Amino acid sequence: MEDTAISTTAPPPEKSQLPWYRRLNQMKGLLLALVSMAQMLDIINVASVTIALPNIQEEVGYSTDQLQWVTSAYALAYGEFLLIGGRFGDLFGHRRTYIFGVTWFSIWAIVNGFAKDPIVMSVGRALQGMGAGFTVPSALAILTTTYPVGPERTFALAVFGGTGAAGSVIGVLLGGILGSTIGWRWIFYFTAMLGFIMSFLGFVVIPASKGESKITDRRIDFLGVTTFTVGIVCVIFYLSESPASGWASAKTLTLFLIGLALLVSFVFIEYKIDYPIMPLYIWKSRRLVASSLAIICVSAATNAMVYYSSLLFQNVLGYTPLKTSLTYIVHGVGAVVANIVVNKLLSKVRTKLIMLVGWVLFVGSGVVFAQANENTTYWEIPFPALILNFMGMAPVWLCCQINSVADADDEDQGVVGAVYNVAQQIGTPIGIAIANIVANNVNSPTAKGAELLPGYRAAFYSYAVMAGVGLVVTILFAANSDPVRMHASPTEEVRAEDDEAGREKETSEVLKGGSLISLGNVDVQSGEKSEMEESSVQPGEKTELKDWNK
Repeated sequence: MEDTAISTTAPPPEKSQLPWYRRLNQMKGLLLALVSMAQMLDIINVASVTIALPNIQEEVGYSTDQLQWVTSAYALAYGEFLLIGGRFGDLFGHRRTYIFGVTWFSIWAIVNGFAKDPIVMSVGRALQGMGAGFTVPSALAILTTTYPVGPERTFALAVFGGTGAAGSVIGVLLGGILGSTIGWRWIFYFTAMLGFIMSFLGFVVIPASKGESKITDRRIDFLGVTTFTVGIVCVIFYLSESPASGWASAKTLTLFLIGLALLVSFVFIEYKIDYPIMPLYIWKSRRLVASSLAIICVSAATNAMVYYSSLLFQNVLGYTPLKTSLTYIVHGVGAVVANIVVNKLLSKVRTKLIMLVGWVLFVGSGVVFAQANENTTYWEIPFPALILNFMGMAPVWLCCQINSVADADDEDQGVVGAVYNVAQQIGTPIGIAIANIVANNVNSPTAKGAELLPGYRAAFYSYAVMAGVGLVVTILFAANSDPVRMHASPTEEVRAEDDEAGREKETSEVLKGGSLISLGNVDVQSGEKSEMEESSVQPGEKTELKDWNK
């Protein structure tokens, strides 16, 4: 007996029959380029503004001890809104959250471009960081829900990471060139224009399905949001401010203790509440735990390297800000190339082995940098040290990115990506703080020029130690097997899909007292059962299961 159903719905038009603007949201390559631009936009913003800090201080009126808030306000807001933005994407749709975040980011970029007061600039930078906090985890979630686990997703994540590396090069060049020519304000105008273009493209390139969520309970965990937001701000503030104010200063230590108490409360709330902003079951993934710990070390070591190599170039070797920015071109371009190479290796080599080799090169980079002196040329020490750095950093970063989201369901991709990015954000002040402590314990406060070299060498060795900690973390916590079989052929993938379909079919059958009841087909249009069969099954007797989907 065959079931027939009359459909009143007209078949959708063929892809080739749609107008060109309707076909944009069916091009996965264009979607990958757009969501990867979110990572690039954030890094361009951070790198370019850092290069332009002296000009900003002069024109906006920051005092020396206030200038750090140009970057710290952005970092604090970005870190606190990552988890919120990631979970909001899971609840209300990653497409909507992405478009909102990049639009919000662009609006406040324009405000910062016109800012003439330190308070306006600091508030604007914080609100700009909030936009990035909503944009980046949603972009990552759109990518991971579009590309299936396996070589296809690995390639997409390599592109995502490559655009970030390219953004660092563009950012330092943009900051140096614009700051030396038409003015640093055009850094913000440029990122605003780029952001508005991305916002418009989000409407036409990102499929509407990315605006839908499978989660039915969309209640917001306001208590969890509040405790996490305030707690993470207090912790990051302590890590950022303590090198200058003192680690035991009442101004910072009190906030740190409050932050720790709030974060502990946050974990307790998430355990008790039925609709947590961060479901604790995501931490059952060993890969997420290992990736989060490892990326803290990556971020700490990388930012310590950039910070102290910049000081070495300008304070010891006498480079101008523009020349300093040009020295990092090899690092950004090399990271892009390294991502491409590692993407090819991942089909043949386990991620844990790739990470271990990467960490060794990472450690070697710090040791080489520490050999610099006042007569060193760029090609003798900094150039090979930067090469070793990107050859070590890029593989570890890409493997962490792949493994962090490998075990997450589609409805949890946003929050898992946000957790991973929070860990990355926390690593930045940790690395700079550790390097500062080491350097300041060696150098006197009045040291200048070549007198700064002993402290800078100690800072480079400390960055090598941070990479060494990452090596130990990878050995102890990283999974020995990868999340997917990279060698799976198309035939094996089809067979795996058939097996999954068979398992789903078996769950629709109910075994009661030796009788197997098969529910048969259900007509979707009318909602009525088309057939029901009952067959008697004796213990140990084989049963032939009909494929009701045919």
